[in-house]
Order: sequence, then structure tokens, then C-alpha cells
Amino acid sequence: MALLWSGYLDWLAVALVALGVIGFTLGRKGWRSERLLCGRCFHALAVTEWIGLRPDAKCPECGATLQAAGGVRKERPSVFMKLIGLVLCAGGVGFWLWNGAFSGLARLALPRFVVKETHTIHGCEVFISQPRWREDMALPRVEVRVAHRTVFTSTISHPSAGGARVRDPFCDDPVPLLWIRSDSGGSLGLSQTFIFQPGTGEEGQPDFLPYAILSEGAFAKSDPEQSEPDVWVAYDINYAYWLTTGANSPSVALRGTPTPSGIVWLDPDPSDAPDQARLDSVRAKLRALAQASATEAPNGFASDNALGLVLDPFIELVYAGRASDAWSFLRACYVDGLGTLTIESPRAEVPRSLEALEGALVEQMQRSKFIDEVLRRNRGSIAPPPLPPANSPAPPNADPPPVPDSTSR
Repeated sequence: MALLWSGYLDWLAVALVALGVIGFTLGRKGWRSERLLCGRCFHALAVTEWIGLRPDAKCPECGATLQAAGGVRKERPSVFMKLIGLVLCAGGVGFWLWNGAFSGLARLALPRFVVKETHTIHGCEVFISQPRWREDMALPRVEVRVAHRTVFTSTISHPSAGGARVRDPFCDDPVPLLWIRSDSGGSLGLSQTFIFQPGTGEEGQPDFLPYAILSEGAFAKSDPEQSEPDVWVAYDINYAYWLTTGANSPSVALRGTPTPSGIVWLDPDPSDAPDQARLDSVRAKLRALAQASATEAPNGFASDNALGLVLDPFIELVYAGRASDAWSFLRACYVDGLGTLTIESPRAEVPRSLEALEGALVEQMQRSKFIDEVLRRNRGSIAPPPLPPANSPAPPNADPPPVPDSTSR
């Protein structure tokens, strides 16, 4: 009913139709005549009463028998009134349609969604549909068909679809997968990916089996001409906006393979962690920031920038299984000027000592949903080594121990 009624303006349409019906009825009934009229052609007869008609009387105009049922009448219809009534009725109906009823009727008659994209992936047909009506705030809809049978349908925000081939440890050959991604957008990059494995259609099994649901990640697509399987890359957003602004927030990723029992993470390789040249570059930039801050008024930009410079490679080292190197790097950076800049930070949540900063880092890493994998890579512990005694500080320009290229497992 809400689709066909737009509010008080529709009462104007009702009033016009009502007036039109009344006008048409009055026009059809007509005006009363002093003499009898022929019921067919409305010719005025000579007599004024029914009793004055002869049994065989006929209309002199059209020859109709007057004594037949409906042969004579006393009212003359008004063509003008009937026309006015029809015009008012048509105007009322037209105004009702113009005021929103036409759209409502269309919504009742037409499907709510219209297909915008069609994909054929691993033998599956994927249809991505958008709401037909611009003012409809419904989410887009994704429908998957196998052999013209719908096996999956859902409304998803910002959907996309694609295929992948992964190296499943439980299978000899790469497994073909269909993925449907829901991306909520925003600076955090939140997303959810539905992964399906096309089934074999064996007896008792559906033709389409759910494989996994993954969050905050995407497939790293290999060269289609190469035989290497694709890899799932998961992003840890646990550190976004933590101690730093969004532009300086640390970002780190883990690589793995989705399987029916969960993600099997790949061992980190040297490219997952910064090399010595990058660490030296970070420390040089940090010392430049500290020197600039010493000659200028303290500001939050220098502290925020410094934390972003240091935390990014620190987190990457820990997630690559090199926690001991990460803590050495952090302590060297603290001496280089990170300590001075954090003390000057206007943000109350920034730790004001090295011990407090290390404790905050351990606590934040333990909140990550990837902490079990991080602990596995670091042989069960990411705790920092004990701090040296307070009466034996490290030299201001001390370098951390050399960073090896990789860590044996």
C-alpha cells in the first residue's frame, strides 16, 4: 500500500476522480424534459405523458418502437457533462500516477534488482545485480548458478568476483576456487571474502561447496600463463590508528593458503622483513626528525611521523619471525631520538618511556588475531629481552646487532 500512496497529495487525486464520477453520472442521467424523448435518439415527441402513446407508435426520427422497454424517457443526457466527468477522472488518475503511484506500480511489476555484471568462473555463472531504483538503499545482490541451478545468493556491499588456484596441502593438484569479495571500504580497508570450491556433483553432495570465509585480505594473483598457485594475503589492521594517525599506521601482511580446516600460513621469506639498508635509512630519518624538533617548537607531527617510521619495520621484523632483531632495532631508535620525540608528543596515549613503549607493543600484538602464527614464527615468544641496568646506558650512536637475511626455523 505504501508503494501506491504517497501522502496527502493523493487525496487531491481522489477528489478529482470523485468529481469526475459525479459529473459523468449526472451527464448520463441528463436534464429533465417537458416532453417525452425517444429512448434511442432522444427526439422530442409530441406527447408529454406515457398514456398518450399509441400501442404502435414509432419515433418519427429513427423509427424505434416507443412502447418497447426503454423506448421513451424523460431525461436528456448531457454530452458535455459526461466529457467533463471523464476529463476529471483522467486527470485524477494521471495525478495519482505522477505523484508516485507509477513508480510503485512499476516496483510491483518489475524485479527489484537488475543484473549489472556476469562472470563465468570455473564453470560457475556469477551474476552481480544492483537495485533497479536509485532511491532503493538495498545492498547489491550476488547470485551463483551451477548448471542453471542457483547454489548461492546473498546481498553484499561493494561486491566483486574472481577465480583462484591454491596449493592445498590436502590435495595433489592446485584447487580451483571461486571467490566473492565484499569490501566495506574506508581507510581501514575492511573486507570479507567468500571462497567456494566447485564440487564434483557426487551423489549426496551438492554441486557447490563452501570452502572458507576470510577477512581483511585478498588473493595475490600470479601470472595466468604460469602454473604457480595463487596465495592468500591477509592484512593485520590491529595497528591502524594505534599511537599514530592513519597515514603513519603500521601495516603488515601474512601469506597463506585457505583450506577446509582454515588458513595454512606460509613460512616468511626474506622479502617479508626490511633489510639492513632500510633499517639504517629509518634511523637516519629519525635522527633528522629529532634534530629538527630540537631547534623548533615541539609538535605532534614529528612524534607521529617518528612512531610511524619505527613501528612499521619493527612490526614487520616480528611478523617475519625475528623478534630479537626487532627489539634491538627499537632500542637503538629510542636512543637515536624516538624517546625524546615521544616525550614531546601531545597525545596522552603515547608511552613516555622505553619500558612503557615495549609493554604497549607486546600488549597490542597479543590482541592481534594472528598472534598464534606470530608466536609460532618466533618459537613461542615475542617478549623483549631484559633492559640493561639504568646506570649503564647504551652509547647514543650504538647500532643494533647485524640483521641476518633470514631466520632458520
